[in-house]
Amino acid sequence: MREDLTEKDVYTRQLLEKYCQWISRIEQVDQIEVESTANEMKTKLPEADSALHGRVLQEIGNLHEKVTEMQRMSEHMKILHDLSHTFAMTFDVNQILWKAFELVSRVMRADAFFIAFLNEGDSEFQIPISVESGVNYGPYTIPYGQGLVTKVIESGETIHLRTMSDEPSEIEIVRWGREEIDTNTCLFVPLMLGKQVIGVISVQSYKEFAYKQDDEELLKIIGFQVASAVENARLYERLYQMSFQDELTGLANYRAFHRDLEQLLTEGRPVALIMLDSDSLKAVNDRYGHHLGDELIRRVADAMRAVAEDGDTTYRYAGDEFMLLSPDATLEEAEEKACAIRHYLEQSPLIQEDACIPITVSVGIACYPSDANTGDGLKRAADEALYRSKRKGKNCTTVYAVG
Repeated sequence: MREDLTEKDVYTRQLLEKYCQWISRIEQVDQIEVESTANEMKTKLPEADSALHGRVLQEIGNLHEKVTEMQRMSEHMKILHDLSHTFAMTFDVNQILWKAFELVSRVMRADAFFIAFLNEGDSEFQIPISVESGVNYGPYTIPYGQGLVTKVIESGETIHLRTMSDEPSEIEIVRWGREEIDTNTCLFVPLMLGKQVIGVISVQSYKEFAYKQDDEELLKIIGFQVASAVENARLYERLYQMSFQDELTGLANYRAFHRDLEQLLTEGRPVALIMLDSDSLKAVNDRYGHHLGDELIRRVADAMRAVAEDGDTTYRYAGDEFMLLSPDATLEEAEEKACAIRHYLEQSPLIQEDACIPITVSVGIACYPSDANTGDGLKRAADEALYRSKRKGKNCTTVYAVG
């Protein structure tokens, strides 16, 4: 039997089918399409039916907003998780900053983005990353006192310019990037480390009113994570460098010696190794105390620093044993350096009350590749030459020779 449908019934069925389609893809619903349907409905349905369908449309719109907001929050949480994971896996500051830019760009317009740091006592902001339209204009510096970056640092407050009409007339805005187009919406968020502001993170858009309150809150959280990750990276770098430095003298230590020697040999460069040892540390410690023994070690270190030339590296290897690596140096040049070290120490005795305590060292020299073809072999050759200096009566230099 044929079903007789009125025009109103057909239209109502079409509306119901449309509602089902919208609900099945609620996150993709176009608000303009919803509003258009509502306007069209007023001309095709009685007022009571139109009002009822209007409530349905309103609920669909509300549901769309809620689902969209939940998706947005889910993406925010994923970004924060990804940031935490990245920051836990790297101590590379550049990688940290680029990852922050990449993830911020996923959830908000980032036509321009930069991160600025101000180290305590500095008169300039360091801006390692400054991206506009995918081009990095960093690194560069700007003087402290310019722009909204300074205002954020001084106030510790976020600045949100929703349109360039919000731009403070009394503050000079620092520009970079594309000259033919300017950003219209800007977020400037302080990078907080505890209660200290160490920098600013900024995201900007060519579009007006591009950011919501939750964008501002998300950027604050990202800024906190960036500040913490950068501080951890800097701390790691300091600790890493300290692991290659002798605390008493400031010279490189034995770890650095083996690292640097291996690198030189990997490069295939000839290198002279000067190994020297104090002749009197034990006697000084026994007679005058370890504080003067420490001063003797520091004095030897001073002598090596004074003699080292560009490209040379000096090491306190262990106790009162020291090394000097001189890449590309000839044997004659290495002997001159050893002579200069001993002369420096001759002119710089220790003074203890009325006593003048001379400082002498025994020196051994070996060269790669003429005396050895491995790092261990080179060290053994220099050590043997040093031992011969000790046997000859100390306070002299011996060049390694077979036999």
